[in-house]
Amino acid sequence: MKSFKDIFHTDFSVVNSAHARVNLIGEHTDYTGGYVLPSLLNFKTTIQISKNENKKYQVYSEHFNEQINFTDFIKSKNNKWVDYVKGSLFVFYDENKNIPNTHLNIYISSTIPIGRGISSSSALCVAVLKSLNSFFNTEYTEKHIAILAQKVERDYIGVSGGIMDQMVSSIGIHRKAFFLDCLNLKYQLLDIPKNWKFYLVDSEVQRNLRNSSYNERYSQLKKAEKELGIEYLGSIKVENFKKEKISDPIILKRATHVITENDRVLKSIQYMYKKNIKEFGDLMIKSHLSYSNDFEASTKDVDLIVKNSIKAGATGARLTGGGFGGFTVSLIEENKLDKWLKQMSDIYDINNILEA
Repeated sequence: MKSFKDIFHTDFSVVNSAHARVNLIGEHTDYTGGYVLPSLLNFKTTIQISKNENKKYQVYSEHFNEQINFTDFIKSKNNKWVDYVKGSLFVFYDENKNIPNTHLNIYISSTIPIGRGISSSSALCVAVLKSLNSFFNTEYTEKHIAILAQKVERDYIGVSGGIMDQMVSSIGIHRKAFFLDCLNLKYQLLDIPKNWKFYLVDSEVQRNLRNSSYNERYSQLKKAEKELGIEYLGSIKVENFKKEKISDPIILKRATHVITENDRVLKSIQYMYKKNIKEFGDLMIKSHLSYSNDFEASTKDVDLIVKNSIKAGATGARLTGGGFGGFTVSLIEENKLDKWLKQMSDIYDINNILEA
């Protein structure tokens, strides 16, 4: 494994990291002004930076074992990983026009599985922006770094997402649930009960949000908001949902998922406070059914993992992340964990079963 010094023949001056996340419940509710409940994972992306005198940006990815040099921030034509770095630099310099365009050496190392729905792209943007913040002493808050990272993914990359991933990656703490109101960005860190164990299972269905139906779902939800005459679906409670205002049955299904999902998130934090694992798990199962049937963002392989996880003893299980593949997350009571792991490892590769 090559080090920063092996690649750039100098020492780095700044190092920062950002973690991946698992969303326990609350899918596609962030960009509709709703609520989410993610938590940080131990997987992280680390960025090392130094100045260079070569009049170009030199970026090396340990994961891809690839170095890419560039002098401008024009996005590549083939959706390369370096676009997230270019976008972070572009957004940072655009906001800090008083800072001269300083060429840098940037070394990326990461333990986050890519394209699996646990926010590898957001962690990369947050880590780069944290490093630029340190390097240039701009004194940005963690929340502002999250806002900039969202701008990278939304405006530069072109993924019409919300701000959940960036907020929890920038601010969250491992083994704490991060309850976020995505409309006003107020958040609470909640203790996860000690006997609640969350595990990920990799469906091995890799997805790229730029090339999936993610942006289509975003457009469908914005259409629902327009037909209902509201700015955000997150402002509607289940009992006030006037379904008759939406004529298109597909749009109605998408809106139904989001509105009921917001209700599930609000109920879930109460059950977490009360340490009621059964009710929390039931909400996860209902969330997955809604995600699969109303939002149609699951796959047959993912649905089977959820079914097998419940059969093996999980209290709850669901697809996590933007959808169309990636990881499932299961909630298992500690005294049932050994049995669950045994049964799941009989079906799936043990290397694809990871503690959250």
